[in-house]
Amino acid sequence: MAWKNEAEAREQIKAMVAEYYHDFKEKKTPYQEGDRITYAARVFDEKEMCALTDATLDFWLTTGRFADRFEKEFAKWIGVKFAHLVNSGSSANLIAFMALTAPELGDRQIRKGDEIITVACGFPTTVTPAIQYGAVPVFVDVTVPQYNIDVTKPEAALSPKPASYPHLRAHETVLVPVCRLLLEKKKE
Repeated sequence: MAWKNEAEAREQIKAMVAEYYHDFKEKKTPYQEGDRITYAARVFDEKEMCALTDATLDFWLTTGRFADRFEKEFAKWIGVKFAHLVNSGSSANLIAFMALTAPELGDRQIRKGDEIITVACGFPTTVTPAIQYGAVPVFVDVTVPQYNIDVTKPEAALSPKPASYPHLRAHETVLVPVCRLLLEKKKE
């Protein structure tokens, strides 16, 4: 194959990658009841495969121009000065939890011994940052099949301790009622 220049080569390579995706990776049949649903499957299409190929052709195997662009666009989209990518959801959870332990938060800071309300059925790295820091996880039952905190249960998990925080990964439909409950407790 003779290419006129690198740009042409990249486009042809990415076109072949997209064709490969459609021929071999794209799910051809719609989901039907009884089909296996994996909880942590890779979700991608030809766009991600082509972007990965583009980065690989630059030999950027870690962060590079795509990460820089994403961080800037994401920060702008959520209305903050900076955003930073990490390697996994577990690392993101660790960083987010550690940010909640910052002294700059004053009385809102999570301190050693504070209770963290979290699901009894969850991924280990969901609760590990709290344990590493010295916070105390308080496990609450979940709803099935959503596996979110059962919003009828957190009240039973509250103790006389000065602070309880809902865990970071809770869905907003769960987080809002749990936060309301904690705010009511704080007012007492």
